[in-house]
Amino acid sequence: MANWVLAIDGGGTKTALRLYDSDGQVVQEHRGPGSSLGHDLQLGCDTLCAQVASILHDAAILPSQVNCVAGVAGAGNPYNQAQLRSRLQALGFAEVKVVSDAITSAYGANLGAPVACVALGTGSVGTRLQADGSTHLVGGWGFTLGDEGGGARLGAMLVQALMQAFDRQQALTPLLEVLAQRVGHSREALSQWLSGAKVGDYAGLSELVWPYQGRCDMAAEILQRHARAVEQLIRATRGEYDLPVVLLGGLADNTAPLLAPWYQTLVQRARGSALDGAYLLALKNL
Repeated sequence: MANWVLAIDGGGTKTALRLYDSDGQVVQEHRGPGSSLGHDLQLGCDTLCAQVASILHDAAILPSQVNCVAGVAGAGNPYNQAQLRSRLQALGFAEVKVVSDAITSAYGANLGAPVACVALGTGSVGTRLQADGSTHLVGGWGFTLGDEGGGARLGAMLVQALMQAFDRQQALTPLLEVLAQRVGHSREALSQWLSGAKVGDYAGLSELVWPYQGRCDMAAEILQRHARAVEQLIRATRGEYDLPVVLLGGLADNTAPLLAPWYQTLVQRARGSALDGAYLLALKNL
């Protein structure tokens, strides 16, 4: 039986690893570049496995002594999940479990107790963790048709406002002027930006809206639409269950005060991280 647990949180911009001994004490931690399987499957697997090898080498631990639980962005896709699991199993771990980082985040958010966990980053996804340990994902369909409440969708609303200003030949507001400095001051320039823009480019624009909160009617309208989308995601994630809500991700702190009072009463701070969640999952499977 393995004496150690390796918990992994693999995201788009960073990867965190934590090695626990048999007493549940953290003996080694490592942080490195992102390992999302959704952006580039091969690169994500390579990046994560290199970091796994590094932390085990530093701790002088054999993989056969370790149960590995990895919560990784893009692992909600069964094919991606199987590919990473195969790569990790080839390293010789005693046990390997690979899940979406939304699952490990939900387990960590309320330290294994029931919760509706809503992640607001570049995209958005809700995870309901129920009393029996089962989970249910809501949203997370990607930028093309979903991810309402995420940073890319917020940035897209801002770009749409600039498009409308060009169509109506309106003078640019201070907010749209700041946006135009990034994406272009003409229809032609904006069209060129749109032709090459990716989801991360839209998400990067979302940061422009917040400084104009309370100073600009357009910003107020966009942020109100953003908040209503997050409220809808909260409702769908809770379903028919009376669950506390934890907001996670880069937009969480700014978004929480925009929610209607009833939703704010549901929101609590996260009690733990995705790494804590991965460790709890490992214990559950022992």
